[in-house]
Formats: sequence, structure tokens, C-alpha cells
Amino acid sequence: MIQLTPAEATALKELAVAGPRGRTSRAIRPDLARLIQVRYVSEQSSSMDTMVYQITNRGRRALRVE
Repeated sequence: MIQLTPAEATALKELAVAGPRGRTSRAIRPDLARLIQVRYVSEQSSSMDTMVYQITNRGRRALRVE
């Protein structure tokens, strides 16, 4: 487990609320970079200029610890 910053915790909560469809973004989300690196969030390209971000089970467990 890593110590989440307030911005990271908020981002995880938003993704948890979004459910399995996740959230899309046309801009690169630098606030999610570390969460992706530690596998709390997954990213997938949905088109040439859009990414879909989803919380992983590991990210959900990290939220429960917070």
C-alpha cells in the first residue's frame, strides 16, 4: 500500500463511483500516473485521443484502508 495524496484519494473515489465503465478523458491525467504505476487504476485507449480510466480491485482495497 502507498500513502495516497488527497488528490489521488479523490480520483480513486470518483472512479469507484463511475463503476465498471470508468471515466473517459481526452487529456492525459497526470494525477493518475502514480495510481496507474501501482496498479490502483487501469487505463485503456478508447479512441485515438481518448483514454478510459478504471479503478482496479487493488485500488478499491486501498480506499477501504484510507
